[in-house]
Amino acid sequence: MLSPRKPWKRWKLSWFIVQFLAERSASAAAQCDYSLVEISEECPSAYGFDWQLYHEQLYLARSAVFSGDRQQSQSAVLQLLDAVTRRFWFAFECPLAVASTYFSLAQNFAFQGRLRRALAFIHMGFIFIRDKGFNECTPWPVQGWDMLLAGRNLVAKVRELDDESVVPTPPEFRLPKHRVAIASICAYGETEPVRLIGCENHRVYAELHGYDLYQVTDKSQIQANFASQMDVQDGKHKPFFWKVNVVKNILEQVPRYDWILWIDCDAFFMDPGRTIDSVIHMYSANTTAASRLGPRRFGEDLQKQALRQRVEGSPGEGSPAEVSLIVATDSSGINNGVWLMKNTAWSHDFLVRWWHSEILQGPGENHNCSDQSTMQHQLLYENSMTIDDSWDSVEAPIWVPQVRVAAQEHLQSFHAATAATVASREWQEGDFIKHHPGCHYYKPPCQQLYLEAHENFLRKLQAMR
Repeated sequence: MLSPRKPWKRWKLSWFIVQFLAERSASAAAQCDYSLVEISEECPSAYGFDWQLYHEQLYLARSAVFSGDRQQSQSAVLQLLDAVTRRFWFAFECPLAVASTYFSLAQNFAFQGRLRRALAFIHMGFIFIRDKGFNECTPWPVQGWDMLLAGRNLVAKVRELDDESVVPTPPEFRLPKHRVAIASICAYGETEPVRLIGCENHRVYAELHGYDLYQVTDKSQIQANFASQMDVQDGKHKPFFWKVNVVKNILEQVPRYDWILWIDCDAFFMDPGRTIDSVIHMYSANTTAASRLGPRRFGEDLQKQALRQRVEGSPGEGSPAEVSLIVATDSSGINNGVWLMKNTAWSHDFLVRWWHSEILQGPGENHNCSDQSTMQHQLLYENSMTIDDSWDSVEAPIWVPQVRVAAQEHLQSFHAATAATVASREWQEGDFIKHHPGCHYYKPPCQQLYLEAHENFLRKLQAMR
């Protein structure tokens, strides 16, 4: 166990970040004259695409709103988006062009009150903001912070709706006859604090509740899955993709597991009294996702009956899809540092599609956060582009039906600095898992945060005994 260091003052860290970002933004604003930025220089095309013409068409499509033709503007912007994302990998040739197109659509749909659709476009757009950054001097009509604030507000409104489908569950709840495993990769140096503390935290929690734990500490421990053509030695997939290979292998074991929790090495269990089973039950026991359809009523007209059938399904044919994946999203989209997967045919197929994502080629081959963007692309892109007025009128989910989005407090909330940076939930007492994305594992302040988190967990565990 590491010896304690001088406590890191969280409020000082947060204030430093706020000050730094404010000063950086002010400096960027003072230096930025985007009229001097040439589109051809910002977005040189290796495929002969005219991004300058796209820029002009985007502004023209957006301007239709001011002439009172919102529908024409929406259709024109959507056509532009489809043209550059149909081959999604190509869109990384000019990230901010695509982000600004997504943001334009999100604004349009938000003004119509179609909040889930607007949030889907914000989250898809953030794939490109993550790759390019928040503080760009750019001629494109988007700023990362504008998208971030829009995402934060939309997440809060959609969360109110999603909470209606959550099944109240005692934290100690156990699913009868279910086998649940925990998996993580901590392939850091043997003496790295994140590895020492993360492995101990996961081990103590797993032993407490009787969960099997799979801890990978070296790349050589991950066997290739030849049937699925997954191999972490292929030279193509970065280390943060290795989790896909690991989870696929575990789900194929006999006797089989019913569910598996993936947890990054820098994510720490904080509530020893809460079981993984309780989170699974909260978000999967109700197979009908939340919408504004309301309870089924006698005498509903045929149109509403047909819509209800599409949204909720019914016994037998058209029954709801089995909940197979539970994720948490923040203001900027999926963070896959912690997620739950059920052992279903859909899950196995999804893992294969995720690993072999078509967007890992051309300009998209080495983009930032590619494990998260490929995951989100598989789960959200197709439905987000299928505009359905009836569907949106009842705020039906845009994610594929096998997915449930958990509140951050039930799956993963963030340490203070990242929570401030992405305008999302900072970990609070009572939250299940504390995650430290963006905190560099080799820096003393982050190492201190890891230690404080685990010691907090151990104190609670001692108080339970």
